[in-house]
Amino acid sequence: MFQLIKIKQKYNYIFEFLILICMSFISTYFAFSGHFFNISHDGVYHLGRFLNVADSFRNLNFPEVVNLTHVPINSYPGVAINSFYPWLTGIIFIIPNLLFSNPMWALFLSFFILNIFTIISINSLLSYLTSNRLAVFTGIVIYQFNNYHFIDLYSRVAIGESIAYAFFPIVFLGIIKINHSDKFGFLLLGLSMGLLVNTHILTFLFAVFIVILFIIYLFLFDRKYLLDKLIQIIKSSIVAIFLGMYTIYNLVHMITNNHIEEPFKSIIALSPSGVFMSTINNEIGEHGAQNWSMGLPVTLLVIFFGTYCLVTKSNYWKVYGSFSILFYFSLFTWIPYDLIKDSLLANVQFLGRLLIFVLIALSIGVSYLITFRKKNIKVSLIFGLNVVIIIFSLSALYNYHYNYFGPGTFHSKINSENYYGMVNNTGTFVDYLPKNIEKDNSNTKQSDNKKILKIVNSSPKEITYSAYSAKNVDYQIPFVTYRGLNYVISSNGQKVYMSGNAKFIKVRLHRGQNKIIIKVRHNNSVYLLVVSMISFIILVIYMVFIKFKLMHEQSLIHRLT
Repeated sequence: MFQLIKIKQKYNYIFEFLILICMSFISTYFAFSGHFFNISHDGVYHLGRFLNVADSFRNLNFPEVVNLTHVPINSYPGVAINSFYPWLTGIIFIIPNLLFSNPMWALFLSFFILNIFTIISINSLLSYLTSNRLAVFTGIVIYQFNNYHFIDLYSRVAIGESIAYAFFPIVFLGIIKINHSDKFGFLLLGLSMGLLVNTHILTFLFAVFIVILFIIYLFLFDRKYLLDKLIQIIKSSIVAIFLGMYTIYNLVHMITNNHIEEPFKSIIALSPSGVFMSTINNEIGEHGAQNWSMGLPVTLLVIFFGTYCLVTKSNYWKVYGSFSILFYFSLFTWIPYDLIKDSLLANVQFLGRLLIFVLIALSIGVSYLITFRKKNIKVSLIFGLNVVIIIFSLSALYNYHYNYFGPGTFHSKINSENYYGMVNNTGTFVDYLPKNIEKDNSNTKQSDNKKILKIVNSSPKEITYSAYSAKNVDYQIPFVTYRGLNYVISSNGQKVYMSGNAKFIKVRLHRGQNKIIIKVRHNNSVYLLVVSMISFIILVIYMVFIKFKLMHEQSLIHRLT
C-alpha cells in the first residue's frame, strides 16, 4: 500500500513540475516573440550593471564596487551602481550571459528562470497553507499572471523589483512557520531577508516592516511561546546579516563617506480614472505609475471576493480577502497623500508598488476559500477563472510587446544585433552620483569634448583615456570618484594624486597626445563578498539536508504504520 502511495506521489510531483515549466515558459515566450524584446530605460540600466559584473567574472575577477563599463552615457564611468543597487541575486541574469554568446538567448533564459523562482516561491507558501492542489494552482495563477507583475517584469523591466517579487512570498512563509513553532522557520525567514537585501533595498524594507508588525502581533495577541518565537526571529536576522554582509557593508561605507544624491521622493497614488482605463483596455504599458492595474479578472476578483469576505463570518479567508480590498482602495488618490508627501512614505515613490501585498493576500485568501468551501464551488468554475486570468494577462503582454515603443514611451526594440550598442549608448539614469556634481563638471560630460578625450580601453577594473591637447592645460576627466575608495591614477606614466574631497580627477595635459589610466583597487568588501557567497551555499546545503532528513523520517513512519 505504501509503495502505491509513493508511486502516486512521484507521478504527481512530475506532473506538477511539468505544469511549473509550462507556466514559466508561457510567462516568458510572448515577451520575446518576433525575436526581440521591448526594453525600457530601466531595463537598459539593469542590463548594463549586470554586464559589468559578468565582465568581471569572465576575466576571473571579483566585481568592483564601482562601474567602469556599460555606464549610461548621461552618467560617468566610476559611478558606484554596484555599491548602491544590490546585484548578488542578479546572478540569475549574469550566469546566462556567461554561458551564451547570443545575449538574447541569455536574456530569455534569465527571465525564464526568474519566472520559475516566482512560481516556486508562491507555491511553497500556498502548499504549506493547504494541500488542495487546485487551491494552490489558483493562488499561483493570481500571483504570477496579473498585469501588475507583467508591468514590473516586462514593461518597466524593473529587474531588481521583479526578483524581489519572486522571493517575497518566502518572507511570509518564514513568518508563518515561526508562528507555528516550526524550529526551522528561522532559516526560511533568514534566507528570504538575505535574498531581498541582496536584491532590492526598498522591498527589503517592506519585509522588515512586516516582521515588525509580526512582533507587535506576538506581544499584543499571541504571547504563547513568545520567547521561542523572538529567538527564532533573532536567529533569522543573524542568517540574513551573513547573507547580506557584502551589500550592507557597501551601502553603509559609501553613504557614511559620501554625500549622495538621493532618489526622488514622492507619493504617486493610483488614479481611479487612469487605472479604470488601463484595466478596461487591458494595457500594461508604463503610462505613469498612477495607472498601474492588476488586470480586469484579478481586479474584479479583489472587489467581489473582498466584499464577500467583509460580510462573511468565516475566520479562514476573511482576514485576507478583507485586507486585499481595503488595502487596494487605500492606494488611490481619494486619500489626501499630499499632506504627508514629505514623510517616510515618500521613499516608496509609487504606491502601485504596494500592490504586491494585495496580490499575496488575495492569493492566500482565494486558496483558503477553495479549500474550505470546495463542496460548494464547482471545479470547472475555478478552472475557468484561472484560464481567464492567464488569457487576459498574456494578451496584455502580447499587445504591449508589439505596440508599446517609439516616441514618448522611452521603449525600444532590442535584439541580438543592437543589444550591446543599446546598452552602451543609451541615456538612462544618473543615480548614485555624489551631491552637487553638476556644479563641478565644467568639461566632464561623457558626450562633451570627444575630440579632446576618448576611451581607448576599458574593463571592470581599469579604464584608459587618450587625450590630445594643443597646449599644456589642467583637465578634468569624466570619471567620478568617491571618498573611501582606492584609486591608482597615472598620466603619461606619472602618478597623479587627487584631493580627498575631489569628485573628479584633474590631470595636467601636455601638448600633444596624452595617456591617462585609472584603476580601482580591490576594496575590503571583496572579503565580505566571499563570506556572503559561502554563507548562502552552506545555508542551501543545510536546508536541502534537513528536507531530505524529514522526508526520510516521514517515509519510515509510513512504513511502520
